[in-house]
Formats: sequence, C-alpha cells, structure tokens
Amino acid sequence: MPLFQYVYVDAQGKHRTGMIDAQGDLDAKMKLREQGVLITKINSKQKISSRQNLKSENLLTFTIQLSQLINAGVPLYEGLKALEEHSRGESYHRIILSLCEQIKTGMSLSNAMAVYPESFDKLYCGMVAAGEAVGVLGPVLEKLSQFLNRQMKLRKQISTALIYPGVLGSFALLIIGLLLGFVVPSLEDLFADRKLNSFTNAVLGLSHIFRGYWWLYLPVGIGSIVWSVMKIRSPEGKIWLQDKLLRVPLLKTLVAQAALTRFCRTLSTLLEGGLSMIESLRIARSVMNNATLEKEIQAAEIKIIEGHSLSQELARSKFIPKMVTRMLAVGEESGTTVSMLSRIADMYEQDLEKTLDRVMALAQPIILIVMGLIIGTVLLAVLLPLTDVSSFSTG
Repeated sequence: MPLFQYVYVDAQGKHRTGMIDAQGDLDAKMKLREQGVLITKINSKQKISSRQNLKSENLLTFTIQLSQLINAGVPLYEGLKALEEHSRGESYHRIILSLCEQIKTGMSLSNAMAVYPESFDKLYCGMVAAGEAVGVLGPVLEKLSQFLNRQMKLRKQISTALIYPGVLGSFALLIIGLLLGFVVPSLEDLFADRKLNSFTNAVLGLSHIFRGYWWLYLPVGIGSIVWSVMKIRSPEGKIWLQDKLLRVPLLKTLVAQAALTRFCRTLSTLLEGGLSMIESLRIARSVMNNATLEKEIQAAEIKIIEGHSLSQELARSKFIPKMVTRMLAVGEESGTTVSMLSRIADMYEQDLEKTLDRVMALAQPIILIVMGLIIGTVLLAVLLPLTDVSSFSTG
C-alpha cells in the first residue's frame, strides 16, 4: 500500500509528524479519524527505495535492540517507538516509523513487516508470526539475531575468500596486457630483416592484434560483463550457473556446504520457533540460493506430506552428503531433530571454513602458475631470435 506522511496536533497542542499505510488519501484520513488523530496536513510519500531498506548490520542491530527491549518487559509499541526515535536521521527510519504506525492501528508485527519484503524476508516474518502466536516474541527475536549474525559471518567469509584470487587474476591480466601492448612491440625492431620462427611470429601477430584493435576492448569488455551479469541474474541463467557449479570438483563441495549450512540453520530456527515441518521446509529451501538443491527439498516435501521422513527423502539426493541424512535420521529417531539440525549446521560451518581455506590455498598458486606460463611464453618468443637459434626457423 502507498505510504502517507501526515502532520497532526498532539494532546499538548504541538505539531508532530507521522506515517500511515493506506489505499488513498480518503482511506488514510478515515483511519486517522478512527484513531482520534487531529490531522492538519497529509501528503503521499514515495515507495521505500532499496537504499532505505533494513539490511545486514542495520537489520541485525534492529533485531538485537528490539529483542532486548521486549525481553526487558517493554510493550511492543513502546519498544518500536524508542527505536524509531533513536533511528531518526538514518536511511531506514521510514520503515521503523511505518511499523510503529501499523502496530498502533492494531496490526500484528509480522503482518506489518510483511509489507517490506526487501527488509524482512519470509524467514523473518515467519519466525515473528510464530513468536506472536505462542507469546514468545522476545526469545524468537533473540534467536533471529543469532541466526542473522551467523549468516552475515558466513557471507563475509565467502566474500573474503574471493577477494584475493580476484585481485591476483586482475593483476595477471594487467601484466599480460603490458607485455603484449608495450614490451613486445618495443623489441620488434630488433627482429627487422631477420628470419623468425613460427613461435615468435605467432606472439608478434598476437601483439599486433592486441595493439591494432585496442579501441574495441573497452566496449567489448564492458558489454560482455554487462551481458554476463544480466544473463546470470535471469532465472534461467541462475539455474544454469548453479547447476554447473554443482558439477565442478571442489567448487561443488563449497556450494553444497554453504547451501546446506543455510538450510539446516534456518530449518532448526523455524522448527524451534514453533512452525510446522512443511511450512519450515518451504521457507528454509528458499534461503539455499541454489535452484537444483531447492528442487530436491521441494520433492521431499511432497513425500513428507504422504508420511515419509525427511532423512529418508534427502537420502535419495545425489547432492546431499550421506552424513547429513544419517545424523538427521538419528535426530528423528531420538526426537531431537531441532538440535541435530543445529549440530549439522555447526559442523558444516566448520567444514566450509576449511574448504574456503583450501580453495584460497589452491587458487593462489594456480593463478601464479598460469600467469608465469603466459609471461614465460612471451619472453621465450622474444629470446629465441636473440639467441639466433636457426634450427627453429621455418622454410
């Protein structure tokens, strides 16, 4: 619904501002009159932009502070109002202000948060709804903050692991470009009127192409990057990339471990929050960020409705390790499914850290070897004619 900002007069006769969600101007005015609010001005506000969403550290801070306030016995509206006052001047202030206004009208917190799916995803809203249903909103928000903290830590670990190979690869491309664009052409005069071998001629020809069409590289490079990003971001492209990553040695282990860590941690948190197994599975698979693995979980949901166990169905998947299904089966038999899922997530978080270390340890020498081979090839092509090794000449 559209968001409206209004100016009203409070009990002390002071002018204050507020926000409300409504279908239109008349609907907003009617809602405010029902609340007994004396409005003097009302304007339509633009929709929340992506910059104004609650993300990462801001969402974690908001969740921690709200859980602390509720656990301390502060009423929900008063707690939100305190956070709204504290966040004035921040980009996400409008969202918290809107939550306050909707709670004041009698709407539940989960429904109010569902209006902003970019800030509060299905997992978040589902957990809050479960907490409201059983009257344990404070503890549920505390568990959510722990979950968000682990999720953010995992995301940072993956990003950090990709930075160094990316920088090293970019530096390698720069060195190769300098060799072909400047070093090789500067030595070409030394080979004038000399019969060159085919190997050196090939490198010189590559250098000529590199220099002759330099004006094409920037638009072609930018165009290729933009096309690749758009293709990968499309639903078909995401499915294709995720499927291919699950078939690359070592990378498939990394992808599967990251997805299973998110899945098990989310499923454990949702089940502990009071949601049913089917509802928890539907939310948990959406955070895996891998269409291939999501289909495996979706297929298991249908069988679970028919009476099958989760471990039994996951054991059919060729992508999910047997260790996961065995541990889950033990948890189902002993009635400790929630704690077992949490242990699986802990285990795979540790394994993921080790796998990331291995990937980084392997990526660095591989990039250096490839860079060394290319640079060595160019230097060898330059040095062969200088040594006057006529046996390498053709014709």
